[in-house]
Amino acid sequence: MSALACARVRVLLETYVDGDLAVTDPRAAQAVREHLMTCADCRRQHEQAVSLPYRMKALRSPAPPAGLITGVMSSIAPAPQASRWAWGLLVPEALLGAFILWYLSGLDGLTAIASGAWTDLQGLAVWGAGTAPLPRIPVADVLLLAAFIALTVIAAYHLSVLAKLDEHAVPRLHEHRRA
Repeated sequence: MSALACARVRVLLETYVDGDLAVTDPRAAQAVREHLMTCADCRRQHEQAVSLPYRMKALRSPAPPAGLITGVMSSIAPAPQASRWAWGLLVPEALLGAFILWYLSGLDGLTAIASGAWTDLQGLAVWGAGTAPLPRIPVADVLLLAAFIALTVIAAYHLSVLAKLDEHAVPRLHEHRRA
């Protein structure tokens, strides 16, 4: 191949630097190599072209802001949604609470309960001494105790359901950091 003009070398220079020219046209690559040995202008352009990939590799991307990952993850994470049926779980508690309040309504109701509880405790103390029969517990007190126990059990169950909903609704930060 004859000597190449500077314009032709500059056209081939990119493929020469990448190494593609030596694979596709080894004779042209040899001609570019020979031209670079004799032409200072083309050699300077070759040095710049060769150093560009090295300069690009030396560049480092800046560190992202501290809140970037959290901000992106919160913008793409599904919004926590409380199920409507979760609020329905509170209906039995409201009904039992209303019943207990109705039962205890007014000062007379509270006084009656306090006096009944005191009488029951005295009756149990006398029964425990062996001098009296086991006192009879009023049906209303048994009903109130059963309502209180039911309220406690239902509230505990509903709190566990709501806690499980909360676990699924709130994204965890350490899971996002692994992504």
